[in-house]
Amino acid sequence: MSNVMHDSPTEFLHEVASEGGRCVAQSVIPDGEGTYRCACSCERWEITAPSREEGLRLARVHTGSEKDTP
Repeated sequence: MSNVMHDSPTEFLHEVASEGGRCVAQSVIPDGEGTYRCACSCERWEITAPSREEGLRLARVHTGSEKDTP
């Protein structure tokens, strides 16, 4: 896998597309209603979060890089 810090956006998107169903990229995007739509390239995870920070935390939980703590 290449390094996101050195990839161009096109290279990054090509890599995400070629990984087919793996958790290689997550997004946390404001939806215009004060919440954030969160999704993963695996196409099995999509939620709405109340804040950007919570969306990022939940993305880390989804990928297993952080445990879910109340």
